[in-house]
Amino acid sequence: MKKTMKKISALMAVMAFAVLGLTSCGGGSGSEAEANDIPTDGLLGELPMLTAKYCNKIVDLREKIFSGQLTEKEMQEARAEFDETEKERDAKLLLAREALNGKEIPVEVQEGVAVKLEPVMKIDASGKGSIYAVVKGSITKTIDYSQFRNYYMIPIDTDGKAIDTDRGGMWYKEDGEMSLDQTKEGTKLTAKAYVSVGSTSARSHNTSEMKRWAKIAKFCIMDCTTDAYKKLKEQFEADKKAEEIEAAKAVVGEK
Repeated sequence: MKKTMKKISALMAVMAFAVLGLTSCGGGSGSEAEANDIPTDGLLGELPMLTAKYCNKIVDLREKIFSGQLTEKEMQEARAEFDETEKERDAKLLLAREALNGKEIPVEVQEGVAVKLEPVMKIDASGKGSIYAVVKGSITKTIDYSQFRNYYMIPIDTDGKAIDTDRGGMWYKEDGEMSLDQTKEGTKLTAKAYVSVGSTSARSHNTSEMKRWAKIAKFCIMDCTTDAYKKLKEQFEADKKAEEIEAAKAVVGEK
């Protein structure tokens, strides 16, 4: 009976570890060495590089653990290494995030967007959750509340290309959430843009994504119904497809 209970306990421990592993990092592309090559001299410092590095490292360890090829001793060693890697990741990301807290990222507003913002957003990287770039401003003309759903906060890199294009952002009136009667000209507001790096629970932090974030130059507030936004999105999708093709070629050994 005791042996049976020990087996059940061991199985439950493995299952719990599996759940932990699956939620720690949803998928990396590229090796740890490739992640180490991500530039660290941009506005976000070391954070994109560290995010990709530890995502890849944890994915590699998880694959090793669940390969079915380890002895019991090797499994214990791999699990211990996994735990240590997570601790190291959390510590390094915390320090890198802290170094960014309060730093500034320029922001521009596309012509026709009915808001006026301060020229820079400030990074809020406190805690372990999502990182945001925050800026204050005001509404420049009375508009329908639903219009804010079309105002996207697009991160742009040093080459003028989009880092991501599906960024709705969040809009608040100065002392609370926006509502139908608070979209009049002159209404004070706060805008928050999501910065997709440095979360310990990231599900999509791969090397190619972090390479783009390492080159961030500014945020641009754009109306997603405009031709300018649509062209930017088309270019982003084309570049992303090209990245995927190059990665596939690398896997099969093509040049």
